[in-house]
Amino acid sequence: MRIIGGKDYYDAGAAWGQDDSVTFMRNGTRGLASAEIHGALRVPLRSCAGGLVPAEPDTAAARQRALTRYRPLSDVEIDGARHVQDAARVLFCGVLYHGIRLARGRPTEDARWFWTYDAIIAFAHKHGLALHQGEESERERRETSNIRRQTINYPDRMIPLSQWFDPEPLTGTVREAVVAAGITIASQNPDTPYIPGPEQEHLDWAVDQPSLSAMDFAKAIDPFTAHQEIAMWVGGVLPAAGPKTVEIGDDRVKIAKHGFHHPTSFRRGKGE
Repeated sequence: MRIIGGKDYYDAGAAWGQDDSVTFMRNGTRGLASAEIHGALRVPLRSCAGGLVPAEPDTAAARQRALTRYRPLSDVEIDGARHVQDAARVLFCGVLYHGIRLARGRPTEDARWFWTYDAIIAFAHKHGLALHQGEESERERRETSNIRRQTINYPDRMIPLSQWFDPEPLTGTVREAVVAAGITIASQNPDTPYIPGPEQEHLDWAVDQPSLSAMDFAKAIDPFTAHQEIAMWVGGVLPAAGPKTVEIGDDRVKIAKHGFHHPTSFRRGKGE
């Protein structure tokens, strides 16, 4: 697969060989608003219900306090410094991935990315922290689309921390909509400013841009596998950009294409 436009971590996968008949065009400017991703394309919106929390004695009273006071992905103190937790989302070749970005202060510094539950468990143990799971629930999210000039409603499902990192393949009409939109990669990075869109729309999803290195997404999919999956998606799933149909305007050409031969058609042969 040939890749055109910018650099990303999975470019290294080409070292194992590539099929030059497939081309992935990274677009440095394309973006979509959440209202389009979740409202129009119906890509599911998931929010994390838990996160890292200070360790407390495992008592009924402590669990009750955590349950009543907790706000998902709240700031947490680590080694004497306040750290900010935010959700990260990547739509990669028809599969939705969720992660957590942990960084020191605001503006954020020393960002650390978690794309598996095992990774955040290990980090919590190393720094003397605990994990708050949260509870599954669903609420309605409402977004105003300046482009569509309407308010769009879509469900937002809260996911416990232990399930937050599970990849979610798209199916049915949602997958078909993503394919029809020509989306290979879409990412929502909490550290990336909104892309300015038409009608002052905030485009918070970067589409087919070299955005995954900054999110340390290699922790979710290694470079070789990512390169292979993109090649199969672009070459075998997305509709091919075929040549445009040529309209024939010359009547003589049209007549010939339909089998009419001017010297002989509608004429009798000799002896008839």
